[in-house]
Amino acid sequence: MAWNDNLETLKGLVAQAAQAATRVTKSAAAVTKSNISILSEQEKQKKAYLELGKLYYRDFITGEEPDDAEYLPLCEAITEAAKNIESLRGDLEVAKAGFARPCKDEVEYESVPDLDAELENLHKELDALENDLSKLDGVEEKADEIKDAVFEVVDDVKPE
Repeated sequence: MAWNDNLETLKGLVAQAAQAATRVTKSAAAVTKSNISILSEQEKQKKAYLELGKLYYRDFITGEEPDDAEYLPLCEAITEAAKNIESLRGDLEVAKAGFARPCKDEVEYESVPDLDAELENLHKELDALENDLSKLDGVEEKADEIKDAVFEVVDDVKPE
């Protein structure tokens, strides 16, 4: 029965590893999504800065007074993108923390049995089973011989 217990322990460890891999994959996807969103907002910000600079330079060259109606939407777009970037960076930190956070179902490292010892025990039990099986080699042939001998005796015995 110890072999079954070890097998169950091993199955549990494999299941935990699969859960951990799933968690890490989800965290990696969240980190990637946050990074892409941040880059998108930064691109919006750069475009607004570029447009704002073009407007300012046009007004500077022509000697015109800056028109708030033209500048205000670009300044608001830059401010909005900055706010979004800050919020997304918070989301990114949460997603990165997902890599270090253990699942509630995961066992603490100290409580996980030593896999090397478990595998060694499994190997010992398998060796013992193989040894027992090797002792049984030829048993089937012997059983067939005995069965044949019994049938011969039965056939030789004539009913009275």
